[in-house]
Amino acid sequence: MRIGRGRPDVALVPAPDRGVWRLGKANDPLRYERLSKEDNDHAASNRWSVVSYGILYCASALDGCFAEALAPFRVDPELRALIGDEWSDSRFLPPGRLPQDWRTRHTLVRLAPDKEAGFLDVEDPRTLRALSTDRELAPGLAAFGVGRLTPAHIHGQDRRVTRLISAWALTQRTPDQRRRIHGIAYRSRFGMRRCWAVFSDVELEELERRPIWPETPGFREVQQEYGLTVL
Repeated sequence: MRIGRGRPDVALVPAPDRGVWRLGKANDPLRYERLSKEDNDHAASNRWSVVSYGILYCASALDGCFAEALAPFRVDPELRALIGDEWSDSRFLPPGRLPQDWRTRHTLVRLAPDKEAGFLDVEDPRTLRALSTDRELAPGLAAFGVGRLTPAHIHGQDRRVTRLISAWALTQRTPDQRRRIHGIAYRSRFGMRRCWAVFSDVELEELERRPIWPETPGFREVQQEYGLTVL
């Protein structure tokens, strides 16, 4: 699917037929994330979050949820060697260890976005070319030193660039003033797994909820991939 008739020729894709998975806190798994005004000018913070709208971060498959959620527990091998036994002698959680209650404090929810929802595919070369020359977006990109968008910018450390794209997508409307773009389809930095940033005014149907067990698909696999152990 494309945006046509004088609008940027970007690629829009639907959510998977089986819906998307959300991994969230057990007491409020569908809490949308918003960027604080203080963080808006910082290069860090979440990749697609904006101040004006909530964003719900999801993945096509369970391993994508775990890959994103468990990434903060990974420890670089060089840092692990540098720390040595000092960390284990302190009150801090040892590197590469997952708290035993992490599973019970989180849950999984499968959601079905509206069938008509279209997500901006920021991995598609057409999208990158169109956004690079869009008259509304290009000046903002130039301010961050970006002339031509590449995958390196999408996966880079300067989150101001990706948040600018997200804010731009939120302004796009159909001729009858309905939302044209309902979120962002992107690849995770962790194994290039398919992920989705869903805008807060997109209708979602909850299909199921699942607790996280040691044998939950993707959970043990991602632990092994990251070299994590559960306390």
